[in-house]
Amino acid sequence: MEPVQYSYEDFARLPTTVFWIMGYDMLGVPKTRSRRILYWIYRFLCLASHGVCVGVMVFRMVEAKTIDNVSLIMRYATLVTYIINSDTKFATVLQRSAIQSLNSKLAELYPKTTLDRIYHRVNDHYWTKSFVYLVIIYIGSSIMVVIGPIITSIIAYFTHNVFTYMHCYPYFLYDPEKDPVWIYIGIYALEWLHSTQMVISNIGADIWLLYFQVQINLHFRGIIRSLADHKPSVKHDQEDRKFIAKIVDKQVHLVSLQNDLNGIFGKSLLLSLLTTAAVICTVAVYTLIQGPTLEGFTYVIFIGTSVMQVYLVCYYGQQVLDLSGEVAHAVYNHDFHDASIAYKRYLLIIIIRAQQPVELNAMGYLSISLDTFKQLMSVSYRVITMLMQMIQ
Repeated sequence: MEPVQYSYEDFARLPTTVFWIMGYDMLGVPKTRSRRILYWIYRFLCLASHGVCVGVMVFRMVEAKTIDNVSLIMRYATLVTYIINSDTKFATVLQRSAIQSLNSKLAELYPKTTLDRIYHRVNDHYWTKSFVYLVIIYIGSSIMVVIGPIITSIIAYFTHNVFTYMHCYPYFLYDPEKDPVWIYIGIYALEWLHSTQMVISNIGADIWLLYFQVQINLHFRGIIRSLADHKPSVKHDQEDRKFIAKIVDKQVHLVSLQNDLNGIFGKSLLLSLLTTAAVICTVAVYTLIQGPTLEGFTYVIFIGTSVMQVYLVCYYGQQVLDLSGEVAHAVYNHDFHDASIAYKRYLLIIIIRAQQPVELNAMGYLSISLDTFKQLMSVSYRVITMLMQMIQ
């Protein structure tokens, strides 16, 4: 039996659900009044907690009294770079009207009938289980970074009869001998909401970027397949010209959609890549300094998922670069010998346009591809090595 072909709404479910975790409704899905109020309150608490935590962190850095060792310096460096990275991505997804507009355009272009979806092989482009697991592991490892300290405190209580009142972020100072327990609970609530805001902004923005890029790639593959399957002839020139005119229009439309995508995400993409690389470097050094601990183990998982996050953005950027170029090859290999002159002119238009590769780019000049990933990882490795040498 033929498997059910995924709809456009099925594709949108993952990125939408991820943002719901921090109370942000990207597509404005209709809700009851009570649910809207609850979402708004939760969204406000996440943002307010994030603002408070960032403010306290900046105060500690300016005060500079509690940052007295290399480990803390690296911890603060990690926090600063991760906050910049997450806030940059959150600022990007605040362009909700532009994102909704691009989403509507892609929804209109998506294959409507089951046969059309089978032809475009939409199921092959759907979120793989490995990708979903990566998202879960990323969010899970981030949760472990926050709840790891309280788990350590609980273990200490059962093994040494002493609850150590550990918490995640070093800029909150808590003295169990002087401060009441409710302050500790309040600190942990702030840290949890603050972490939720950062983690979901970070991974959620990239999922939306990949979601749109996958849709554009799907249609480029459809163009290539259509050209390979179609056999024109002067005997049915009218139908042939209608077919090829649709291909020309679709190619132009896809270029426009890619420009829209670059307009939304491109401005922050360069800074996102640089700060992600900085996070990987500082977390790696901090983990090496800390040694084999529960915190170190969760950070190792976090580094792995962060590297995969960057890789996937670069991988799909490479895909659209390759596919847009393959359109020209599809025309060259197209069986157009029996076609009319008018049909061949359309093919020439497609070839000329395909000479300008469609690309995912950062700020209009840096093409995002697998070469970008290789360069980023190479620089990160050198920075990690340099920092370790300086510390030792």
